Amino acid sequence: MYPTDQAPFHPLVNATDPSFNTSALVAAALYALESTGTRIWQGPGSRSVRLCVPGSTAYYAKFGTSDVVAASTDSMLVVGPGPEIFEVSPSQSHVSLFSSTNVTVNITLGVGR
Repeated sequence: MYPTDQAPFHPLVNATDPSFNTSALVAAALYALESTGTRIWQGPGSRSVRLCVPGSTAYYAKFGTSDVVAASTDSMLVVGPGPEIFEVSPSQSHVSLFSSTNVTVNITLGVGR
């Protein structure tokens, strides 16, 4: 079997909506990665999340469970433009995003890097 974590990133193939946009945020916001019947990862491993924002806006991201909260002191700094791809474990079911300015982030679930 081909190792999907070595392949270029591609969105979920058996999902009706593998990608979604966050609303403009000025504080920490929490988003569920999976959604029953809409975005479900195939298999237990090789999970990737692509975060993309147009322009050069900076924001913070933190993956975890439903109680994760991103902040400027303990989260990954992501600077646009362009996509950033993160591998996540099956236990990381949510992403929290934080920004001090209005920013809309596109989140896409898939496999690869």
